Amino acid sequence: MPAMHRRSLLQAILATIGALANSLLVRRGHAQSMMPGMGGMMGGGMGGMMGGGMGDMMGPMRTGMQLFHNHAKVHRQVTVLSDGVRAVTESDDPHVAALIQEHVSDMYARIDRDRPFAYPMSRTVPALFRNIGRYRRTLETTPKGVAVTETASDADMIELIKAHAREITGFVDDGMPAMMRDMMR
Repeated sequence: MPAMHRRSLLQAILATIGALANSLLVRRGHAQSMMPGMGGMMGGGMGGMMGGGMGDMMGPMRTGMQLFHNHAKVHRQVTVLSDGVRAVTESDDPHVAALIQEHVSDMYARIDRDRPFAYPMSRTVPALFRNIGRYRRTLETTPKGVAVTETASDADMIELIKAHAREITGFVDDGMPAMMRDMMR
């Protein structure tokens, strides 16, 4: 991708992330305390960008951003299967465990209703939404999070499922830096 296009894409992504984070933090009343040094940009000046059309994605984006912020409190074990993966994602912190359960159940509900949305944090989620009929999903709630099994019968979908598992594991391990690396590829 040419440097100019990459820079424009990065600026758009960062503006979206900033607006989402601002909306979340301002709503919770502590933008300044959680984002020191960000001054007015995160302190309330971008709140108007969240109006109209974006409300449908706020639930998954809100919980996703909270999980990025708490990624160090999340542990994940992925078992690679011949036809997909089984992933257990949990936290010893009850609040974070509830966020995991909420986020994954929201995403699965969106998939089941075929309600995709722009999800700039992920390279694999849009492809999974485009192929909802080509793989199987099961979600089990555990006391500390979730266990999901995703499988398919064709090699392309199996690889997509495995790529998604690797992507999410990167988010758990590295938080926002993993997301930024993935968006720049």
